[in-house]
Amino acid sequence: MKRFVLLVLISLSLLSSAQDKKGCDTVEPKYMTRIPGFYLSNCEQSEYKTYKFSYKALSNAGESKEVSGRFYRLTYTKIAGEARKFSGGQIRLNYHNAVVKAKGSSLSVRQNFFKMKQEGKIVWFKVDNAEDDDDQGFDIYIIEEENMKQDVVVNMSEGMEQEGKFALYGILFDVGKSVIKPESAPALQEIVDYLTANPTVKIYVVGHTDNTGVFASNITLSKARAKAVKDYLVTKGKIAAARLGSDGVGSLCPVAANKTEEGKALNRRVEIVMQ
Repeated sequence: MKRFVLLVLISLSLLSSAQDKKGCDTVEPKYMTRIPGFYLSNCEQSEYKTYKFSYKALSNAGESKEVSGRFYRLTYTKIAGEARKFSGGQIRLNYHNAVVKAKGSSLSVRQNFFKMKQEGKIVWFKVDNAEDDDDQGFDIYIIEEENMKQDVVVNMSEGMEQEGKFALYGILFDVGKSVIKPESAPALQEIVDYLTANPTVKIYVVGHTDNTGVFASNITLSKARAKAVKDYLVTKGKIAAARLGSDGVGSLCPVAANKTEEGKALNRRVEIVMQ
């Protein structure tokens, strides 16, 4: 009997895979088990993307979480002729139970937003559009959190010499906050090394944001983040405070259009500007 059940499950899996849209059959992460009777009708994958999850927190308040890393969007559609009926609530609860069993966290009162650790990475994902009594399809959005791989390398000394400024994308903060995240250490050390090697150079640390939110708040936030970097250079990097100034310009100096998440990610930066 156990063997028969296993064969039936394998057959269901093969049936789903056989109907997957061309190119989507290899996109689905190995840790993401699908609901039986559904196939991948569409998919999207990016090596690096910033995505904002909107969800109703366990407190019942509306919240958002912006995360960057490898991105997946998986669209599942019910196989024609599938007799079983899965409600949206049943689909969401299935993922909730699986995440909790894997010692992850279910972060939404609607049981549709999750955080877990897989293959050494922090994974955030949300189940969307699972609502109906006999659901015909739903979407899953996934971010495997990681820093962007920097393929283009420009030496800070060359950048400062040629343009009088240098943009750093490795100095990270939580959304709306000015506390520097620990993973920012390599980028900050790059500034320390440059200033140590060039003891007569004085700089301004300038904070930049995208255009999300209120303009005045973004100006305040960008100034606070720049000051946090300046303070770090003084306290941790042992750089003389007299060599450093800090300010923030919010979204006033974009380097890309704020129409896409990729553009917004480029605009959220700290720049080192020669005095």
